[in-house]
Amino acid sequence: MRLPTFFVLFACAACSADRPVDPLTPPSGDSGYDASGGFDVGIEDTEPAEAGCATSQSQAFAPPVDLIFAIDQSESMDAEIDQVKKNINKLADLLAATKLDYRVIMIARPGPDAFGVCIPPPLGADGCGDNLPRFKRSAQQVMSNDALSLYLRTYDSVDPLIGWSKYVRQNAVKAFVPITDDNATQPPPAPYWQTFDNEILKRGSGAFGKAADRNYVFYPIIGASVGDPTKKCATDVVDVGTEYLELTKLTGGRYFPICATDYGPIFLEMGTELVTKVVCRLPIPKPAAGETLDRNKVNVSYTPPGGAPTDLFQDNSKPCDGGANGWQYSADGTKILLCGDACKAARENPGTKVDVIFGCTTRVR
Repeated sequence: MRLPTFFVLFACAACSADRPVDPLTPPSGDSGYDASGGFDVGIEDTEPAEAGCATSQSQAFAPPVDLIFAIDQSESMDAEIDQVKKNINKLADLLAATKLDYRVIMIARPGPDAFGVCIPPPLGADGCGDNLPRFKRSAQQVMSNDALSLYLRTYDSVDPLIGWSKYVRQNAVKAFVPITDDNATQPPPAPYWQTFDNEILKRGSGAFGKAADRNYVFYPIIGASVGDPTKKCATDVVDVGTEYLELTKLTGGRYFPICATDYGPIFLEMGTELVTKVVCRLPIPKPAAGETLDRNKVNVSYTPPGGAPTDLFQDNSKPCDGGANGWQYSADGTKILLCGDACKAARENPGTKVDVIFGCTTRVR
């Protein structure tokens, strides 16, 4: 998989422009979730075009991603810790191959013993050290129930071996990855997931977003079964991790089963999910001064490198991650989501260009 240098051009175009249409069933007439990722957008004026079309142009790039792990180091977690150490470089290799700008924060007590967490190169460093700026340790023991609380307490710790606030980027999408066979019982008051959300949004002068537009997502590896989060994935698992499941739903993330015997596929799936969130959600620019955006007069096309532009239909028949093919608006109406084949093209083809055309009636599937 390769992450494109992703160009988004907002420009004017006639409704009858001659170019291929999305090669799926055409519309019969005129007729998700969003994880708060986004792009840095700069808008500039362009030459005047046909009346009724917008005259703004934008170029967008995928934002950086910061992953923050917290690994339960209680006595039941030796096999799981070993799986993390053996496989986390597969996640790093995937992200590096996509050319995504990523960093990893690892909250765990380092050490050579079975419950210590030392990440080997190339992500980590020899001797259980940092590998800045890519990898930063937060040398804090994590136990069965305190991962959420420790995310908050370690963030702005003045201890240089523990604090990690200076290593995450303001504009980066934050991906929290707690790994535990238990549930959170902190920070108070209950429900703990809600307290965590309230508190993390206060950190970093907006680095984690706001309630209406969160800039973080949860990818926990926990005790819930695949397909049925109400059931434990094994009898020796302590809890399904209800608090983490709530944060996963809140942020549009995904959970993974801690019972897996090989974490390699888990980390590859996690990386793929994260890349998709970053490259398939495009911000809509603000209208020019004195103008109002008409969301019924927006169209989208994409152009692979060396190829012809292909018009997409707006497809609201299913969620974007549930079978829609084309594009749709995010739930909060601030982003355009690429769905199906368009998202696949954006993920896999460096240099893919997406045009958002204003002023013509939206083509609807």
